[in-house]
Amino acid sequence: FSPSSPPCLAAAPRGGAVRSAHPASRLLFVHCPTSAFRTSADSFPLTCPHTGAPVEFADLPPFDPGRIDPSLPGHWRYRRWLQPFAPQADCLTLGEGWTPLLPDHWQGRAIGWKMDADMPTGSYKDRGVSVMVNWFRHHGYRTVMDDSSGNAGASLACYAARANLHARIFVPADAPPPKKSQIAIYGAELVEVEGPRFLAAAAATANQSPEMGYASHALHPAFLLGQMSVAWEIWEQLGRRAPAWLIGPVGNGGLLLGAWRGFEMLARAHLIGALPRLLAVQAFTFAPLHKAYERGGQTVTAIPSPPHPSVADGISIIDPARGASLLTAIYQSRGFTTTVTDAEILAAQRQMAARGFFVEPTSAAASAAVAKHAADFEPDATIVAILSGTGLKNPPAA
Repeated sequence: FSPSSPPCLAAAPRGGAVRSAHPASRLLFVHCPTSAFRTSADSFPLTCPHTGAPVEFADLPPFDPGRIDPSLPGHWRYRRWLQPFAPQADCLTLGEGWTPLLPDHWQGRAIGWKMDADMPTGSYKDRGVSVMVNWFRHHGYRTVMDDSSGNAGASLACYAARANLHARIFVPADAPPPKKSQIAIYGAELVEVEGPRFLAAAAATANQSPEMGYASHALHPAFLLGQMSVAWEIWEQLGRRAPAWLIGPVGNGGLLLGAWRGFEMLARAHLIGALPRLLAVQAFTFAPLHKAYERGGQTVTAIPSPPHPSVADGISIIDPARGASLLTAIYQSRGFTTTVTDAEILAAQRQMAARGFFVEPTSAAASAAVAKHAADFEPDATIVAILSGTGLKNPPAA
């Protein structure tokens, strides 16, 4: 950025968002990752009309290390790439991003824990939601909505409050109480839906309207764009190198796919020699991506809702929105998928806490997978695992 670029704002001005005088269509397009569909980013469907896949932003500026601005807070040091839809507008931030990459030894392996639990609302969702809320502010929306198992809803409620927007969040009635309380305290409208997680998504879909922005963490391209910043941070924190392995929990797939897209940008800019291999971790009872990988499939088929929920509520997804795109990335990376049981997750959560890392069960799924596959990594491999949420989100019983 030039010194004259407007800074990020700590809060939105009263009165809500104002429509930009610079339509996004002049700057950006969206496209389907699996078809030829392409259209203006000024007004677009969230999913491809031909394949049903979530659309992604296209024609992002090439990654240039000289354009990183470390004077801006958190991941907004990458503002040139995070806000291409409004390059001259202010950006709203709570300091999300630029989380620590902590070296450790786990189950006999050297590993770096990417501490995305260290976010304003306690989960990695703040990366994508912060960018997405800036997108909705730029386009003049006053109300935003989403469905969530808790973390995305808390993040959207938080950033909507900071932006002076109204938020409506649909959650399963049996979502962890701390997550529901967090959503409510930000002043969001909390709509509890009885039954499995997918019914909350159905309720949110049924309540859409043109005046209400569907701020879907599962579908919106601005959310995926925000998730790309974790790759650029890891690259900087490793001395401008990519790890050999990147490991993370998978529900809808945005965490790992966003990171993969970020590393792809670095590769296109010839800033890394090789892309990381991906290890996608799912709960044993919610594993549609893993089942597709095991059969060598190119698509992910929804599974029946299990009769019992997993302790890893954040990845208890029966039909991952970005499953097909993530599956392609896993094949391209020469990575693999795995599942972990509730017993393995809870054991890893306790063992992580004994080392000073208090993470929620969804994060502990990644730790459990590292323990399960410690012998499968190359001896000198640089391994990074993303810890996606704090243990305060879903604490164990005393």
